[in-house]
Amino acid sequence: MGAASQIGNSSITAIRDVLVIQTMLEDLQRSVRILDCDIATEEATGGINDAADPRYPLLARTLSRRRDNLKSTILALTERLGQLTSIR
Repeated sequence: MGAASQIGNSSITAIRDVLVIQTMLEDLQRSVRILDCDIATEEATGGINDAADPRYPLLARTLSRRRDNLKSTILALTERLGQLTSIR
């Protein structure tokens, strides 16, 4: 396989990776919005909005942790996307 062919394959792989990451980011952002709504619903149902309050709903606390983890993943993927797009 020639060097030109390898460069072409590398470029195709980078484009595919960009598209995959963009799709993943859209899905993760949608999930964060859904979790935000679910957390707000749990807080309204429990009547407690302060996560430091011991009476704060357990489900809201769990969903908040999940949302925060997704936000960390979004940040990491966004950084990776920036790296991939700066290469091209």
